Amino acid sequence: MKTRVMRAERKFFPTFDFRLSPKTAIKFVAECLCLFLLASVGDFGFALALALFCGLSYARQNILAIAPAFIIACCVFALDVWMLLYSAVPVLILFALYAVFFKFKRNVPLWAVALGAVVGMIPYAVCNCVFSQAYLTVGINVLIAVVLTFCCGITAYAVFVRGYMHRATVDELICSGVLAAVVGYALSGVTIYAFGVFFTVSAFAVLFSSTCFKTQTTLYLALLLGIGAALQSNNLALLAASAAVGAAAVAFSPFTRWSSALAMLATTALLWLFGAYGAVGWQTLVMTAVGVIACLCIPKSVIVKVQGMGKGDNRRAYTGIVNRRGRDLAARLYSTSDVFYDMSKSLENAVRANEIYTADRLAHDVAKNYCGKCPDREACFAALGDDTYSVILPMAQAAMERGKATILDMPPFVTSRCTKTHSLSAMINSAAEAYKQKRELGDGIAVGKQMMADQFAGIALVLDSLAADCASQVNFAGEEVEYIKSELLKHNIVASEIVVSGKGARVFVTLLVRACDAQKAVLTRILSKYLKINLEVAKIEERGALRLVYLETAPVYEIAYGIAEMKRDEETVSGDSRSILCPSRNRRLFAICDGMGSGDEAANASRNAVNMIESFYRAGFDNAIILSLVNKLLKLGLDDSFCTLDIAVIDTRTGGLDVIKLGSASSFIVRRDNVEMLSCTLPPAGILDSVQPLTSRYQLFDGDMLVMMSDGVYDALESRGVVEAVDLLDTVNPQTLADELLKRAKQNGAEDDCTVIALRIFCI
Repeated sequence: MKTRVMRAERKFFPTFDFRLSPKTAIKFVAECLCLFLLASVGDFGFALALALFCGLSYARQNILAIAPAFIIACCVFALDVWMLLYSAVPVLILFALYAVFFKFKRNVPLWAVALGAVVGMIPYAVCNCVFSQAYLTVGINVLIAVVLTFCCGITAYAVFVRGYMHRATVDELICSGVLAAVVGYALSGVTIYAFGVFFTVSAFAVLFSSTCFKTQTTLYLALLLGIGAALQSNNLALLAASAAVGAAAVAFSPFTRWSSALAMLATTALLWLFGAYGAVGWQTLVMTAVGVIACLCIPKSVIVKVQGMGKGDNRRAYTGIVNRRGRDLAARLYSTSDVFYDMSKSLENAVRANEIYTADRLAHDVAKNYCGKCPDREACFAALGDDTYSVILPMAQAAMERGKATILDMPPFVTSRCTKTHSLSAMINSAAEAYKQKRELGDGIAVGKQMMADQFAGIALVLDSLAADCASQVNFAGEEVEYIKSELLKHNIVASEIVVSGKGARVFVTLLVRACDAQKAVLTRILSKYLKINLEVAKIEERGALRLVYLETAPVYEIAYGIAEMKRDEETVSGDSRSILCPSRNRRLFAICDGMGSGDEAANASRNAVNMIESFYRAGFDNAIILSLVNKLLKLGLDDSFCTLDIAVIDTRTGGLDVIKLGSASSFIVRRDNVEMLSCTLPPAGILDSVQPLTSRYQLFDGDMLVMMSDGVYDALESRGVVEAVDLLDTVNPQTLADELLKRAKQNGAEDDCTVIALRIFCI
C-alpha cells in the first residue's frame, strides 16, 4: 500500500534529491549570491532576480531550494509585505507550471517559463500602476523580466545541462554577454566603505578567464563587465579601466598566471597614479589585489582540468578505441566466416564422394572379389594379360543402367571360357542392386549436404558483409568533427555529439542537437558541403530535451512507375504476384512472380518467393553479396512449387540495377537510342532438382526505362511486339507504356494472367 501511494504522488510532481555534496553546495551558494546581488539593484532588482530564478528553474536546478532564496532576497532589499506577495506569486505559478508539464510528461519550454514570469508579475504591475502610477517603471521591469528570463534560461541551460565543456553558440554568446553586463551593473552598485566589490569580482573573473580560456573570451568578458559598471555609474572611465586591465591580462597570459596577475595590478596602479580616468583610486587597487590573490589561490589541478575541457583529447582516444574494437570484431567475424566457408567446402567434397558407386567400380570389385577367387583365374588372366575387368565392364554397365544383366550382355570371352556364368551374372546383379541402393541413399544425403553447404556459404557471405561494416572507420573527434561543430555553431546549432562513419556513396552521420535545431534545413547543407556528398535526414529520435538526428546519403535518382494487370476470367485472383517495395531508403524493388497455373495456390507460391528476396535487401547488405546469396539460397525455398521470378532492384544513389530471373519472361531496358532485351532461358523454379537463378547487374541513367512483364503478356507480344509498341508510342510516361502493352496483349489473344510493370528513372 505504501508503494502505491508513493507512485501516485510521483505522478503529480517530480522528486528531488536533497543530499548535498560539496559541488552541489558550492553551486547552491553561488546561485543564492547571484539572486541576492540582482535583487539589490534599485528599481529593477525584483525583475532581475525573477528572471534569474526562472532561468535557473528552466535549467533543471532544484526549484524547492532556490525558491526560498529568491523570496528572501527580494524581501531583504524591500522590507514590505507587498514584496512578499510579489515574490511568492511567481513561485506558485512556476510550481503549477512544472506540475502540469510533468503530469503530461513533457519538458517545460523556455517560452512557457517566460510567460509564467510575466503572469507572476501581474500583482506587482497592478499595484504599482494603481497606487503609484509608475507606468514606465512597471513597463521597463516587465520587459527586463521577459528578456532576461530568456538570457538566463539559455545561459544556465548551456552551463548546467548541455555542459560548459562544449563551445557556445551565437545565442548563448549573446545571452551570456547580456548577463555579464547585468552582473557588472549590479556589482558596481555594491560598495563596502568606499571599496567597490565590482573590482574584486572583475579581477578574479578576468584573471581566471585569461588563464583558462581564449584571448577573445577574456576581452569579451572584461568589456561587458565594464559596460555594465559604466551604465550604473554613468562613468565611461570604468569601461576604459576594465578594458585596460583585461588587455594587460591577455598580453601576459602566454607566460604564467602570475605574470598576468602582476600586469593587472601594475595597470591598475598606473591608472591610479596618473589619474588618467578619474575612476581608479587606491581602494580600487586594494580590491583588485584581493580578486587577483583569490584567483591565484585556486589549485593548479582545477586550472588544468578547466583548461582541458572541450579540447576533445579523451574523445580522440575513445575514437581510436572504438575503431580498434571495430577492427578486432571484424577480424573475428572474418575468422568465423572462414569457418563456415571451410564447412561448406567439406560438405561439397562429401557430396562429390557419393559419385564412387559407378559401373566402373562395380566391374573392378567383381573382377577382384569374384574372378580373383576363381580356381580357373590364371587361364583368364593369361589370355587377357590382366584381370577380367575389361570383359566384366559391359555387364556391369547393363546392370547399373537396366537393373539386370543377362547372358546376352556377356561378351564372347566370358560365354566361351567361364564355367560359372549364371553365378557371375547373379553376383553382378546383386552387387549392382546394392550399389544402386547405396547411391540412392547417398543422393538423399547429398541433397541435404548440398543444401547445408549452400546455407553455410550464404552465412559466410553475411558475416563478411558485417565484418566490412564493423571495420569501417568511425569518427567522433578530431579536426573533422571540430570543424563541423564550429560551422554549425555559426548558424546557432549546438551539436553535443557528432559521429561520422562510412565512405564513398554510403556515409552516415549522427548528431545530438537541441530540439529547436533538429528541423533546421541548414543542418544538412553544412554537412553535405563539408563531406562533399548530398545528405538527407533519415530519422529523428527524441532524447529528453535533445534530439538524435540520423543523416545518410541522399538518393540521386527517383523512380516513376506504372502497372497494368489482368487476371483470367474464371479466377478470383491473379496467379501473378507483383510487388513494389522499398526495402531501404535507397533501394526500390519491383517484382513479378508467376506461379504455375492460376488462383490462390499460385499466388501464395509467388508471394513467398518475393518475400524471401526482399528480406535480403531489407537487411541492408551490399548488392553483390545479395546476388550471391540469391544464387545459393533461392532454390532452397522454391523446390516444392513451380514459379517464375522476375525481380529488379534499383539503387537510387548510383542508378545500379540488379536483375534476378528464374524462368521468367524477358525484360527490356529502353534507352534513348536503343532497346536492350534481358532474357532468361532457365526453366521455372521447382521443375528441376537443381536450378541456378540468372543474376546480373546493369547501369541505368537519367531517363532510362525498364519494362517487366509476365509470360502471359510476352507470349502474346514476343520481343518484336514489345519493341514495336515502345517505338510507336515514344512516351516517357511509364503508366501509358504499361497500359499500351497490356492492350496489345489482349488484342493478340492473351488468355493467361497478365502483368506489366514499366518504370522510369530520373535525377532529382
